[in-house]
Amino acid sequence: MKESSATRATTLPTAAEEVSPILQRTDRYTTANYARYPIAFVSGKGCRLTGDDGRDYLDLFAGLAVSSLGHGHPALVRAIQAQAEKLIHTSNLFYHEPGARLAERLVELTFADRVFFCNSGAEANEAAIKMARRASSQSGRYKVVAAHRSFHGRTYGALAATGQPELREGFGPMPAGFVHVEPGSAGAVRAAVDGETAAVLVEPIIGEGGVLVPPAGYLRALRQICDDAGAALILDEVQTGNGRTGKLFAYQHEGIEPDILTTAKGLAGGLPIGAVLARQGLADCFVPGSHGTTFGANPVACAAALAVLGELLEGGVIDNVVRVGDYLLERLRTRLGGRDDVVDIRGKGFMLGIEFTRETKPMVRELLARGVITNSTAGNVLRLIPPLILSEAEVDEGVEAIARVLG
Repeated sequence: MKESSATRATTLPTAAEEVSPILQRTDRYTTANYARYPIAFVSGKGCRLTGDDGRDYLDLFAGLAVSSLGHGHPALVRAIQAQAEKLIHTSNLFYHEPGARLAERLVELTFADRVFFCNSGAEANEAAIKMARRASSQSGRYKVVAAHRSFHGRTYGALAATGQPELREGFGPMPAGFVHVEPGSAGAVRAAVDGETAAVLVEPIIGEGGVLVPPAGYLRALRQICDDAGAALILDEVQTGNGRTGKLFAYQHEGIEPDILTTAKGLAGGLPIGAVLARQGLADCFVPGSHGTTFGANPVACAAALAVLGELLEGGVIDNVVRVGDYLLERLRTRLGGRDDVVDIRGKGFMLGIEFTRETKPMVRELLARGVITNSTAGNVLRLIPPLILSEAEVDEGVEAIARVLG
């Protein structure tokens, strides 16, 4: 019987130790813009990953909320294999069945009338900003109101919308017209919206900025503000979407509907895909030649997304997020809630953050040494965004590992 990761404590490799050939080649031939941990993964199953050194790791990170069905999920693997054998790519000058079926499914399941497919969350947000501005260009509206501490991507439009100035350092000047306000404050949004505002762009829960959960009624208030001003409400559900918060999309918790929604990450369970879901009036401004992408609506990625949606809705995965997500939050609060260095434990479903009075990167390294993958964000928040198939037993294992690391 294998020793659990909660009790198995080793150390991560150091520069003086023998380094994996995978690490050596990667560091030698790729740009140095990622602060990688010294581990190379070679396989995975369920909520476990295996390194090239043979060690197993409990995955509470899901490749940054991407591996929604975990690793090697049979339904996802079958869908990818079957589609790859038939057709991998055509281009958007032609039609194919997986793209048609996925667009139809997303429209049926949401507020949207039309879908634009791309390859990532940043591309989706870039397209959403262009769509909102183009749709309101005749009225002279162009401003986009967003939140401080938000993250919308690293392309120029998405980066300008991102409320983290340090990420823009050295890349200026940014595109004009982006206004940032206090996160979670409907009053601040109302004060910022004026006759030149084309859209309000927010995350239902701010992820990279520290898992910031807005007060109840926040999205409903933004819906009213946009209606009053004639601006579009854009919800960035790149991270909160596809079952992560216990609904297919997080806006459904509040019973409102946006005008545009962006999503990516977990939609295809690990293959690159992004999507912009939009109401007809806004989508109409995308005419031939106005916007495009080479790889968007890739048949294999679309087939994977259809498999993910099937497991989320018919396979009981969203039900698991609700049940086990509540259990995870309760276990964290019970085990860690009384500590002097814990400021807050917050989130929804499988998107949780533990805020500390100190930096959390050392905790991430300690947990990796114990075989548990987590993430540090906003400097002092330990973020847990596991695969949506996580079990209660794996919750116990992960929480016990965190408790042991904290002493």
